[in-house]
Amino acid sequence: MKYDLLLADADGTLFDFLAGERNAVKDVFKRFGLPSDDETVALYSRINESHWKRFERGETTQAILRVQRFADFLEALGTQGDPAAMSEAYVDLLGQQRILLPGAVELCRAVSSKMPIFLVTNGLSRVQRSRFEGCAIAPFLSGFLISEETGHPKPEPHMLLKAMDLRGVDDPRRVVMLGDSVSADIAAARAAGVDSILFLDGRMEPAEHGATWAVSTLAQAQRLILQGSDPSDPLPFGAKQGKIDE
Repeated sequence: MKYDLLLADADGTLFDFLAGERNAVKDVFKRFGLPSDDETVALYSRINESHWKRFERGETTQAILRVQRFADFLEALGTQGDPAAMSEAYVDLLGQQRILLPGAVELCRAVSSKMPIFLVTNGLSRVQRSRFEGCAIAPFLSGFLISEETGHPKPEPHMLLKAMDLRGVDDPRRVVMLGDSVSADIAAARAAGVDSILFLDGRMEPAEHGATWAVSTLAQAQRLILQGSDPSDPLPFGAKQGKIDE
């Protein structure tokens, strides 16, 4: 077995963030007398994603993001409201959402019997701590690092390197990062010098993503993590090996 440590993203990788976001947003909209149809929820989701992309690029902070996304949403909807109050309600409600993606429990159970699992996530501390500490995969985690607490969001490699230090793993070749975002997870893995698995979850594989591997399911990711990249091991069905540019 090649690896001694799994670093994993949370939202979109192990957690079904879109489902959790949809549930929390609908509850917020109902609470504040706003429409809660799918089109309105999709509008918020697009605005929220744009703010997190700005955050990855260092163009905003999480304190600004958590309120400004609702201010922009209200403006796009053409209505008045209290974005700060909406943000507070949303943070509380999202923290109650612990929906996992298919295969997440199985992956964490199997991998944790062979190596530690650390979550490294860009997110709000109140939300992520509430979700992680009460979820079905909590017994399998060795720890988690949250960007709001470390002050260093992905694609910076800080959280990955800190997790390695906490587990006493000093050889980056013994570490693999699992995530769904090319711009955050895979970029951070490359900066830290560790292997990476891009989880596509039904999406088309992007060109020049830079990951060591690209997989369609968490079951495929599980086999890669436990087998490593030994050429004598067959690839899981559907997994593709990519070449990282030096």
